[in-house]
Amino acid sequence: MSENLAFEERLDIIDLDCPMPILRTKAALAKMTSGDHLKIIANNRDFIREIHSLSMQMGHTILEENTEGKVLSFVVQKK
Repeated sequence: MSENLAFEERLDIIDLDCPMPILRTKAALAKMTSGDHLKIIANNRDFIREIHSLSMQMGHTILEENTEGKVLSFVVQKK
């Protein structure tokens, strides 16, 4: 996937313990407009499963995902 995807908002949830990463992600997405892109930076590997589950349940699209290494990054397009 392209690492040059533009995004309207950025969310840094590094070093946050569950359930804070997904709660902060939900809050950030709730403030955004449909079609906007949210760049998320995390390091909690449980977040991978959580962001996929949230996206499926809410209809958001994960446009970019990098889960190699210690720092994880995602770009999610709000439904």
